[in-house]
Amino acid sequence: MGQQIQREAISRYAYLFVALLAIIQSTLIVLSTDSSFSFIYNLSAPYTYLPFMVAIFVPSAVSYLITNAKSAIFYTNILIIAVLTVWITLWDAKNLELSYSQPQFTAFATLIVLFFFLLPWLQTRQLVGRWHIDYSHLLDFYIKNTLLMIIATVIGGLLVILLYLASFLFTIVNLSTLSQLIDNNFTLYSGFTLGFNIGLVFLRSIFEFRFSQFIHYIARFFLIILHLIAAIFVGGFLFSFVMKLSILEVGASAILWFLALNIILINLTYGNGHHQYQRFTWLNTLTLSSIILLNFFSLFSLYGILVRVNQYSWSVSRLYAFSIALFFTVIIFAYSFAIIRRRTLWAKSLGTINKVGIVGLMAAILMINSPIADFNRITANSILASIENGKIDVNPRLAFALKELGPKGQQAIERLKLNPNYTALLYTDIDIGNEKMSKSPKEAIIIAKNSAELPESWWSQTRESSCINNYHPPHCLGFMADINQDGQNEVIICRASPKSDSLACTIWQYQITDWKLIDHQISHYDSVAQRDNAWDKLLNGQFKLVPKEWLQVVPEQ
Repeated sequence: MGQQIQREAISRYAYLFVALLAIIQSTLIVLSTDSSFSFIYNLSAPYTYLPFMVAIFVPSAVSYLITNAKSAIFYTNILIIAVLTVWITLWDAKNLELSYSQPQFTAFATLIVLFFFLLPWLQTRQLVGRWHIDYSHLLDFYIKNTLLMIIATVIGGLLVILLYLASFLFTIVNLSTLSQLIDNNFTLYSGFTLGFNIGLVFLRSIFEFRFSQFIHYIARFFLIILHLIAAIFVGGFLFSFVMKLSILEVGASAILWFLALNIILINLTYGNGHHQYQRFTWLNTLTLSSIILLNFFSLFSLYGILVRVNQYSWSVSRLYAFSIALFFTVIIFAYSFAIIRRRTLWAKSLGTINKVGIVGLMAAILMINSPIADFNRITANSILASIENGKIDVNPRLAFALKELGPKGQQAIERLKLNPNYTALLYTDIDIGNEKMSKSPKEAIIIAKNSAELPESWWSQTRESSCINNYHPPHCLGFMADINQDGQNEVIICRASPKSDSLACTIWQYQITDWKLIDHQISHYDSVAQRDNAWDKLLNGQFKLVPKEWLQVVPEQ
């Protein structure tokens, strides 16, 4: 795979620097995960999570980069990491005050992807003093950094387990004070951060990357399997098209994972393409044909996403999926163009294609987290356009979805409220986050055909709140029936969630002065379609009472 990465010379003082930083890291994590911290210092929503994100990423980057604590390039690299961490975290968290979701996941995932691709460039600049890096060297860094992260995480985790074990053992011999000193958040977090960071620095000093050929052969084996899967899938698609059989669904997310695996394994197999591997002629033909065939998958994923957009509108998740699919499409098209142009020597273009692609990907991440390509703004404008075109209904769920978009979503709500008809439909004064109800129980629960009306006494004390206060409320129906054959009707409420293949029913019995929840029954079906058929029968009052197959387990008195 080209140039190999050797062990790195690390100053002894670097270990002390990393150890002190690990203690600071654990302190920040403990404070930022304590809810009283933001309350005491009156931190607004975006700044609540900033200390946590800085504590996670900056010290970890130090452990990946440090060789000499006196290096100016090292501190410049850390400054780049810190600025990017603050930028992405604040941009992602700026909508928290209007949103009911938590911002950490998106920012966390974005920073992991960004730093995964950026770190080898920073490491190379620190080693040789320039940004230029050979692609085989870059690829080795990606593999090495991933392996070291996994091993360092295991080291930190084992240290935490040992601290838990020590705390337990000390409790046995009445050393409760020492046990409590060990079994607290600060000690445990410090144990992990010290183990992870010092372990990472130590591994860098002794680690020599010697098994690139082994990884190549493993990747080569799985790449052949993926090629066969691709060929069979396309054959099945053509058969379905010729026979005019319906395709269940596009499944864009699964196709994107498939494309990602192919791109990763192609790069692990070929590296920078300077070493030509001897293969059977048929196998080489299969490989090149399958890479060209990946264009079908990338275009198919784009088609699947655009179908959903045409049906409804853009959403933040669809924009992310489309961006990933578009990136894969460009990369795979570049691979295909190289194959057509250079045939068996196509892999020599891999380094150039991938380095340009990685730089483009990092630039795209920064643009997405800026006003240039604000996904929240694009989504809000798309939703408004879809409402005007009649693709989306105006209802309380829409108000909730728009609030998730932060200020841009709130602006969209204000524009909708200019129309009196939309104002009545939006229920914008309803606080779904505090579980206030957008509908009354009588509006949310459908009465089955031929059923007696549910008693007013039941309506007045109903606890079937799941039908009326969730962001994705299930379909609910109710009817009266004598379930226990005692001559008195019970109230039965059944619920069906949109994508679930089961029906859940609760049975309420009137006892003296109150309705009591007597039983909870769940029926499972092989598919959502079968569940929907059963639902329709319940709506029409078509049901029968049968004894339960299983007896109820009751503890002895």
